[in-house]
Amino acid sequence: MNKKRFFNMREFILVAFGCFAAVAGISGEQSAFAQQKAEPVTLNFAAFVPGTNPEMINFTKGFVNKAVELSKGRLAFRFRGGPETIATADLPKATQSGMFDFSLNLVGVVETICPGVGGIVLSRVWVDQERSNGTYAYINELCNKAGLYFMGRGSPVKDFQFFNLFLNKKVERPEDFKRLRIGTTVACRALTEAWGATPVNLIMADYYTAMERGTVDGICSAPLDTWVSQGCQAVTKYVALPGYLQNSGVVMMNLATWKKLPPDLQQVITDAMIHTEKLGEELRMQDKERALQKLKEAKVDVYNLPPDTAKWLVETAYSATWAFQMKRFPNETPRLRQLISGGY
Repeated sequence: MNKKRFFNMREFILVAFGCFAAVAGISGEQSAFAQQKAEPVTLNFAAFVPGTNPEMINFTKGFVNKAVELSKGRLAFRFRGGPETIATADLPKATQSGMFDFSLNLVGVVETICPGVGGIVLSRVWVDQERSNGTYAYINELCNKAGLYFMGRGSPVKDFQFFNLFLNKKVERPEDFKRLRIGTTVACRALTEAWGATPVNLIMADYYTAMERGTVDGICSAPLDTWVSQGCQAVTKYVALPGYLQNSGVVMMNLATWKKLPPDLQQVITDAMIHTEKLGEELRMQDKERALQKLKEAKVDVYNLPPDTAKWLVETAYSATWAFQMKRFPNETPRLRQLISGGY
């Protein structure tokens, strides 16, 4: 090979290598640019309450905003609606099937496909302890069997007085309950019967009409803020204190959706849920104060039951509901009760 041909070949190789490097560089830049411009992972969700409900508003302020912030925009969320879009009773199965990526549910309804999880309304320990003592892990074990992942509680309360008793007939003694028809959801049915009242199964959307028409004498399965958000103070004469039990709202994700998320985004969702569980308590207290003011403006008599009656009301609520859970779910309930009873 002569020198001229040798140098031409070397020049060709150098030029080719340079072109390859340039192409690779451009390709790398395009790849990086594509990553920067990649569409966020959008999660569709629905809820058992409409978007105007305080619980939904607080969830957006807490979880949704925090998850977007922590993920630096890699996560996006689309609210598909409340009970006007899908019936509350169908929400767990719709999440299970993947129609929604996750949803805010009533735990008593989730229990139709995840036996035993409804008992978490009886918790007497705060969510920090539930996360650290194995409660969340156990609930997830039960939920995973149905293709769901337990993200956490919607808006827990520290005083364990989530539900309130709204009445049009005043009660002061245990005997007074025997003459009442009380509207309730699944979570509070057992305690209603144990109080001696006649339970009437209702969905939240029917609370106002039932009170207005007198088909029930009261409702025992709603918190103060939800009550006034539906305008029910207009058809209420009394609110008997104290309240009872923990919030029955929970957040469930489709298990396949959860597993598809990369570990760092799974951690974002966990961190955002921890944030909203704690923020939820603060926001709930603010909502409670506003609700009490609206009840006062509507001339509703908010009163404290006599101490003996108050103690009977709360303790009966817990004992009756635990017995109800044990009867229906004897395999799942003992472990859960051990985790969340808080020494009671």
